[in-house]
Amino acid sequence: MPSSPEIVSPFLAQTGQTVSERAFGLKLESIVQRYPGATHAAVDGISLDINAGELVALLGPSGCGKTTLLRIIAGFVAQTEGRIIVGDTAIDALPPNKREVGVVFQNYALFPHMDALENVAYGLACRGAPKEQQVERAQEMLELVQMAHLAKRLPREMSGGQQQRVALARALAVKPRILLLDEPFAALDKSLRLDMQIEVKRIQRLAGITCLMVTHDQEEAQSMADRVAVINQGRLEQYASPNEIYDFPQTLFVNQFVGNANSLKGTVASKTDGQLGTVLVAGVSLPARLVSRALKVGDSVWVCIRPEQLELRAATEVIERASIKGVLSLSLPQGPQVIQEVKLGDGSAIKVAQARASNQTMLSLGTEVFAQLRDGSFCQAYSSA
Repeated sequence: MPSSPEIVSPFLAQTGQTVSERAFGLKLESIVQRYPGATHAAVDGISLDINAGELVALLGPSGCGKTTLLRIIAGFVAQTEGRIIVGDTAIDALPPNKREVGVVFQNYALFPHMDALENVAYGLACRGAPKEQQVERAQEMLELVQMAHLAKRLPREMSGGQQQRVALARALAVKPRILLLDEPFAALDKSLRLDMQIEVKRIQRLAGITCLMVTHDQEEAQSMADRVAVINQGRLEQYASPNEIYDFPQTLFVNQFVGNANSLKGTVASKTDGQLGTVLVAGVSLPARLVSRALKVGDSVWVCIRPEQLELRAATEVIERASIKGVLSLSLPQGPQVIQEVKLGDGSAIKVAQARASNQTMLSLGTEVFAQLRDGSFCQAYSSA
């Protein structure tokens, strides 16, 4: 198991402890949650092994079971089957207040009549800590999240981002073994979201704590997490690094949910000894990664191509590689890139992402074009059975 970064946090400096010495791993063993009367399990046999000091994102659409899984870990819901292990200790039989798990809720759940310092100290007060210790620890946590100067402000006097920092400080104040974040940025404006993502990642690293974050935002998961667990209908689809999730999605769902993908029907045309081969799409043979080793020549497949893997050429240009013919039907400038839609002969459409340059001459709508894979790129092929 890889060790955690050797970073000494401000509130550990006096003891000389490092992240790897105090962080705890989290292991979920075949967690199942069935609600009475439901036809399908809300959580269906999910197993995860999270390293000490790691930030893992649970990513999936609404209703897929990710928040239920978070509530099970926190102890708010008792799982039907499976075990939860923190460090070397199973915590399934423990009530929420004995699990040493900190939770930051989607709405932050700050007490409106308490100022920031009192909110942060609340958990320590509930545990019977002396008043002096409560204040000292709360001030320390507010300094960590850069909110010490607003210690006497009430929640209504703070912005969403400031409330989030206070909620995070409150969760960390009780020295939890595991930190759980439930859609922590959902209530923030888009302009503030990136800043807070960077800040929360910084705080998590400084605190040296193992963190599990629930989100339905793929960009959020990819930018913050060390690893991502993609969940669909209660089941774990893939658990890997953000780069691996994006570049080598193991299922059609992961490919379509994480990032953008053109999905086209095709047929396996050839196959090597490994997972590489070619697929026939719209009458064109394209290099492909055959995700299932069981695929064979002649099998029907879904072929997924990322928009940024394609480039457009006008029909009047020299075409270097096998290309899909179509007509440019739409062009959407999006800051540094342009998303272009190409209608194919069968009525379907594909999207192409092109970098935008200041002196670039854009093709006119209605122009006959060819979309070809960029040099070195390949598509992903999944069984359509």
